[in-house]
Amino acid sequence: EEEKPPEKKKRVQQLDDKSGTQGVFAREICLFAPSTLDRLKSVLPRLAQTWSGTMSVAVLASEEDVRREIFGTSTREFTRNRLTVIAVDPLPEYETRFPVNALRNLALSGCKRTLNATYVVLHDVDFEIFPNAPSKELLEEMEEVLKPNAKHGLVLPSFTADDRYLRRVETFRKEHDFSRESLDVLNSFNRKEKLVELIKEYGIVESFREKYWPVAHAATNVSKWLSMIIAEKKKDAEKHRPYSVGANHLGSRHPYYYEPWIILRADVDDMPAFDESFVTYGFNKISWIHELSADGYKLFVSLSSWMVHTNIHPNRGSQTSGEMLQRCKNTANTGKDFRISRIGHSCIPKFLKRIECAYNFGLERVQWPTSNDSVPERYLVDTMRNESRIACFGGCVTDQEPVPRTPPLAVLQ
Repeated sequence: EEEKPPEKKKRVQQLDDKSGTQGVFAREICLFAPSTLDRLKSVLPRLAQTWSGTMSVAVLASEEDVRREIFGTSTREFTRNRLTVIAVDPLPEYETRFPVNALRNLALSGCKRTLNATYVVLHDVDFEIFPNAPSKELLEEMEEVLKPNAKHGLVLPSFTADDRYLRRVETFRKEHDFSRESLDVLNSFNRKEKLVELIKEYGIVESFREKYWPVAHAATNVSKWLSMIIAEKKKDAEKHRPYSVGANHLGSRHPYYYEPWIILRADVDDMPAFDESFVTYGFNKISWIHELSADGYKLFVSLSSWMVHTNIHPNRGSQTSGEMLQRCKNTANTGKDFRISRIGHSCIPKFLKRIECAYNFGLERVQWPTSNDSVPERYLVDTMRNESRIACFGGCVTDQEPVPRTPPLAVLQ
């Protein structure tokens, strides 16, 4: 029988950051994310429109640039000190080694220490949370699942929409200067029945990375999520509760490559940090979710809220395809072309050995993709145990290079 979260004991009020004292609790929920300066500047008006909590972002940029580009023009909607930006000086070595997990650790610290968050949301600035969040229903789920000091996480199902549709939505929002009137165009994302319609009837929306890399979010089981959402719309239907997913539920295993967006309590003792040996693209967020499972975290899927990738930009996965990928395959382990491969993957064997040593969480605790998925289980297991089969070279790239300097930081609010 599927494990359920503890029964809730009381209701919580809907939060509105503009409604006086009721907004205090909204400010305890903090999004944290890494970003570039240009991308943060472009998405802030959208996030300010649909998110009522706080937000902490770490960016590779000078303090001067952040003050000018972000706090000079873009944050008029982020009132009452709802936004913290950690400016990390862009050292030359970061040009080919984007320190994504180091930035995540800084952003998470900004939520906890600067914004005094009670809850933290692993986030990507390209996404928005719907319904306009945090909604009353989401807060009730958080109260039910995320008990004080409980190692629980609430997964937000993630979706992506057709670029042509997103461009029309974005144009309308910009033409109306992201005002309240422009929120009408988001009804298709804000309302469950409209979202289901876009998925089931029109094919405009689909599960995030459903075609590109389905194993990354397969464990969330969007088909089950949709069926439960549809069932709730029936007359006199019982309201469903968040369902369990991943490891630590009645002997279940951790789904390999799982990388959901999740909400956690910020006050859990010794929450694992992001492994900073993972840089640029590849396994950076996956490693954190993996370590949370090893540390005993139980994940539950939210039925009240979801995320939609609303920012349009080229998929980073394309950087390792075609001619570049072939060059990578033809390069000897001692070659100099390793920068064109997914260098993050080079640190996977070392990471898994550390996890097994620290948590007694070995490969037998992992649920590998089935033979129906794009990567056979035997290949994955052999690869994880043999460093020479990772990318174009053996060993963790970040171990083979000089220790990076500590960059100057500035915390701006």
